[in-house]
Amino acid sequence: MELINTFISQTIVYTNIYTLVALGILIGGRAGIFNISGEGILLAAASSGFLVSFFSKNWFLGYLAGAFVGAAFGFILVFLHETFKLNQFIIGMALIILGSGLSDLIYNIFGQDLFFPLAPATPVVTIPYVTTIPILSGFIKHNIVIYFMYATTVITWWFFYKTKIGLETRAIGENPKAADVVGINVVKRRYAMTIIGSGLIGIAGAYLSMTLIGTYTMGLAGGRGYMAIGIVVFASWKPERAILGAFLFAAIEVAAYRLQVMSTGVPYQFFLMLPFIAMLIIMIVFKKHIEFPASVGEAYSRE
Repeated sequence: MELINTFISQTIVYTNIYTLVALGILIGGRAGIFNISGEGILLAAASSGFLVSFFSKNWFLGYLAGAFVGAAFGFILVFLHETFKLNQFIIGMALIILGSGLSDLIYNIFGQDLFFPLAPATPVVTIPYVTTIPILSGFIKHNIVIYFMYATTVITWWFFYKTKIGLETRAIGENPKAADVVGINVVKRRYAMTIIGSGLIGIAGAYLSMTLIGTYTMGLAGGRGYMAIGIVVFASWKPERAILGAFLFAAIEVAAYRLQVMSTGVPYQFFLMLPFIAMLIIMIVFKKHIEFPASVGEAYSRE
């Protein structure tokens, strides 16, 4: 029982990253903006968030900095797309490269003299009696950012399926021209959704360096930004399926780490490949059940 509980707890820790990035992509995508730059945002936000938290000795300011960096990347994406009608995927690739270089640059400028720097601890939430229940404690005995992930997933689902604004946003993702005809400001909504979604990705980046690892290292995103794209596609752009997909791939990643420390005689690089192999297999198996918002990735002009 203790082994299962530990495995679930470790899986939830990684689920947080995948879920926040996936929700960030999903929120923008529902308005027609496919943000593939998650990997770059993760890196830039991880570096910025860690340094702000380290120098300020305040974990909350670190997450705020990560969210701000993510929002800034989202603004750049939607601004270039809506103003100049540039291809979303080309902009996204450019932002990945920008984020990768910017993360190391920021750290080298402000943090190169730090000696074994560690971020301030993120508070852990303990619910009396409940956190002692086997299995269940693996899901809830965590830091406050995990609870933020749970709340964000529920709020995102409620927003898109239970509110008028959410329904309008989904309509933009399906048919922006029809949404424009009935008086919905397509451009403003795309700005808002992309910036908010990118802010969530930035929080995931800050979590990666500040809480998961405790410090910043080069390339710490480890391809999770790319994996999150697959999770969103696998989830057919639905929040409730996104967190389930995130949990699945987080479990595969944790299992791969555990297999690495076992004396199996198999090169450890093989286990590092497992999450990506699993993603390809699942996409092939469920390809007939995958849905996309009809206008995602497409530019819109009123003319």
